Amino acid sequence: MKKILLIAFVAAIAFGCSQKKVVEATYQNGNPRIVKYYHKKGGELILDREVVFYENKQKKMEGEYKDLERNGQWKAWYENGTIWSEGEYKEGKRNGIGIAYHENGKKYIEGMYRDDTRVGSWRFYDTTGVLVNEVNFDLVPKAIETDSIKPAK
Repeated sequence: MKKILLIAFVAAIAFGCSQKKVVEATYQNGNPRIVKYYHKKGGELILDREVVFYENKQKKMEGEYKDLERNGQWKAWYENGTIWSEGEYKEGKRNGIGIAYHENGKKYIEGMYRDDTRVGSWRFYDTTGVLVNEVNFDLVPKAIETDSIKPAK
């Protein structure tokens, strides 16, 4: 009898703590486009993680949520599976290092964010990985900030 109760208890915990996978959007061919993972808390579904896919089933973007805001590590990929960008979020805002890559996998941009704002020294690289520019966003007026990060031609 004790064994049956123990098995029932373990099963209840396992099923109670499991995540619920929800395909929230699909492509015309039926492949998932957006998949979200939830857990139950007090009878309510709480969003934990989101995965966005390309039509060919390759991951496009993935990251976690806390209190319905992006939180923790987020990554994005090119359609060929090569990493496109990675960075940290805290309470829905970019914080910490952010890195973007060229489609060939070489680093493109690297810099720090603080509350969704670029701060400090940012480095820009060409498609061969050679440093071509460095901008200190602590010294750049906000009005011209976006012009400084245009992609290389």
